[in-house]
Amino acid sequence: MHKDTKHAQSAALRGQIEDLTALVLVEYSRLTVAESEDLRGKFREAGCTYRVFKNSVIRYAVTGTHHEPITPLLKGVSGLAYNADDPGAPARVAREYAKANDKLRLKGAVVEGQMLAGETAGKLADMPGPREIKAKLLMLFKTPATRMVQVMQAAPRDFLRVLNAKKKKDEAAA
Repeated sequence: MHKDTKHAQSAALRGQIEDLTALVLVEYSRLTVAESEDLRGKFREAGCTYRVFKNSVIRYAVTGTHHEPITPLLKGVSGLAYNADDPGAPARVAREYAKANDKLRLKGAVVEGQMLAGETAGKLADMPGPREIKAKLLMLFKTPATRMVQVMQAAPRDFLRVLNAKKKKDEAAA
């Protein structure tokens, strides 16, 4: 590949990844074409972008960005996966696919300038997605209001119970 082509590809890649929170690097050696297409489909279903570049193109693209710590992992065959909305999604897809197919390995990831190599990159997969985070946040907002309504309803409800108990006691005495 000509050097100008590599620089053009790396400039385009830099534009795509510059503002991302996380990148995931996978090793896909010995995958068949069908397995590779299956992997791409799984990344697509999860809303991730998965592309295979020469290591030098990735190296040029991440130089000077907060993704630069991933540079030492750029050896052998490398696939780059990322998702702008859910940084943990590519790691989840790679981890699930690697469980079923030993030809794929999660090399590592970089999250906000921190490199996670090997098995520690799997921790990124455990990170909740945006839907889970929003659901937890809504529960946090909802809980105080729910408890306040319960407390406000408790006084009249308990007062009615006391009146009913008094009424039953008076009826039993009569």
